[in-house]
Amino acid sequence: MKLCGVSLDAAAARSLGAAGDEEKKMAAGKANEIELDFLKLTAQERESLVEIDSSLFGFQRLHEDGARTKALLLKAVSCYDSAILKSEGKVEPEMFCQLGHFNLLLEDYPKALSAYQRYYSLQTDYWKNAAFLYGLGLVYFHYNTFHWAIQAFQDGLYIDPSFSRATEIHMRLGLMFKGNTNYKSSLKHFQLALIDSNPCTLSKAESKNHYIPISLFYTHTQKFRTAKEAYENLLQTENLPAQVKAATLQQLGWMHHTVERLGDPGSKDSYAIQCLQKSLEADPNSGQSWYFLGRCYSSIGKVQDAFISYRQSIDKSEASADTWCSIGVLYQQQNQPMDALQAYICAVQLDHSHAAAWMDLGTLYESCGQPHDAIKCYINATRSKACTNTAALIHRIKLLTLRQVVLRGKGGKMLPSIEEAWSLPIPAELTSRQGTSHSLLALRFLIRSIT
Repeated sequence: MKLCGVSLDAAAARSLGAAGDEEKKMAAGKANEIELDFLKLTAQERESLVEIDSSLFGFQRLHEDGARTKALLLKAVSCYDSAILKSEGKVEPEMFCQLGHFNLLLEDYPKALSAYQRYYSLQTDYWKNAAFLYGLGLVYFHYNTFHWAIQAFQDGLYIDPSFSRATEIHMRLGLMFKGNTNYKSSLKHFQLALIDSNPCTLSKAESKNHYIPISLFYTHTQKFRTAKEAYENLLQTENLPAQVKAATLQQLGWMHHTVERLGDPGSKDSYAIQCLQKSLEADPNSGQSWYFLGRCYSSIGKVQDAFISYRQSIDKSEASADTWCSIGVLYQQQNQPMDALQAYICAVQLDHSHAAAWMDLGTLYESCGQPHDAIKCYINATRSKACTNTAALIHRIKLLTLRQVVLRGKGGKMLPSIEEAWSLPIPAELTSRQGTSHSLLALRFLIRSIT
């Protein structure tokens, strides 16, 4: 009798020692006991077990709607364990492979690993079994033994490139290579996961959450050409999810705007605006993309377009100190100091450590002949961890202090002091976004922009 790849006759035969009648009887008795263990499984259960292997991992919800399957797996494990014990381990290697699959689906990783290792040691052509390699890789992945998991997964793809769980493998290979800082291989596997139409237990949006930061890593390490190539390769992917496309175009556009070596200013900004516009076509509700677009328009002097983009940014996302700081810069450039003041106050109230906003506010006060307030702003800027020119600001503070002594008592104030500006109504309203108040505030604030 042979059941689930296990030959009971063979098991009995291997149990024979010397060819004595008594030993034959004992071996036959053990075989009968093993057969009785398997008879505990109904014909329907045995048929169901034949279809079960590691490829069901993550797809069979044993803790939700798979109570019957879980009960069957527990029963099968009990029968297999009993049969292996009674046969002193002298069973077909395939039995250990099946036992490994069952324990994996039950998330009993120690027992799954033990069974898979027994199969590995007994089956000479184990490397031809993709389901085994996949199951073994999942166990290694669970234990964070990435070297062995990578080897198992890659071997599985090698012998069966069209394996039904190739997407699962590519996602995990992408994660592991990223963890090992092998970013080139990580990007490759995340991209392969994205284009695979098969279902995946790990959300394919996860690939975006890892793919984009890896490309950003190249940007932060000034490997801009590599980052550009990675973004553009991803954009060539068929059926690319809208969110992934939007995020990729957003980063590609912003990189072209900020990195000088990617071309002359005119062509860079034109390409950046084009990328950001396409990003917004894919995700019109991205406040960050609207903000980046506003920055691009501002840099080429398209003030009205910049204001419109900033307004969209405020409408589409939570209040951003960066956006309000940029609005302040635009107002200041348009010689509207009071509006600039209010925008900067919005920025520093949203983020008390926003160094750029404090510096810009200090510059505004200084241009209006109010060194006392400018000094306070510069001091706040130096307290921020994000401040990159602390030494220069300290020097500026010393100069303004001397100037303040000379000018003491002379002239009037163009702007409210920093203390008075802090209590202006707009920043207070901005901190509470309920209903349409935030949108109306943005419109009220920006409608005065350019006349």
